[in-house]
Amino acid sequence: MPAQPADARQRRTRAALHAAAIELAAAGDPGAITVTALAERAGVHRSTVYEHGGSPLDVLQAALADELDELRERHLRDADPRGIAVALQQVTLGVFAHVDRHAAVYRNLDGAAGATLHAFLSEHFQTSTRLLIAQSSLVVPGGPGGADPGFVEDATVRYIADGVVGLIAVWLHTAEPRDPAVPLALLGRLMPAWWPTA
Repeated sequence: MPAQPADARQRRTRAALHAAAIELAAAGDPGAITVTALAERAGVHRSTVYEHGGSPLDVLQAALADELDELRERHLRDADPRGIAVALQQVTLGVFAHVDRHAAVYRNLDGAAGATLHAFLSEHFQTSTRLLIAQSSLVVPGGPGGADPGFVEDATVRYIADGVVGLIAVWLHTAEPRDPAVPLALLGRLMPAWWPTA
């Protein structure tokens, strides 16, 4: 049998590590996953874990980011400003569905054990919002007189991102089956008036 190309082996190893990280995180505290446990679950050597992320938590976040980044690229990258409200609705619905699909991983977002994933999700929303600002698809309103524009933008982006993650954390405590359309509708009522809504 011919040897597989290195990139194909790398992709297969990465996929195995990502799947293993998600499985282990769903079964316990994501921050307590050890390199040994992750390597054994993925069927790889311990050194391979370091080559593909540095730590089990880094591997887990990379696995989750793959799905989230794909949603951002599909819906928001180079989005037509005239259709940005619909694009935001679609990408947010996709993120809610992602979180619900991995609810066992995200289950402690509002507790000490979930602080890292809370920050991870917030960073995702901040990056998406900054992308829209850079593309001129979203315009942040000016702050009070004399306020530094950089401070206003940073604070606004963080405020929006952390608010959405807070909504997700509360939603995850509701009974199953959860409908992502419910928090999406609530979010439409909670977002500021300048935020584009469909």
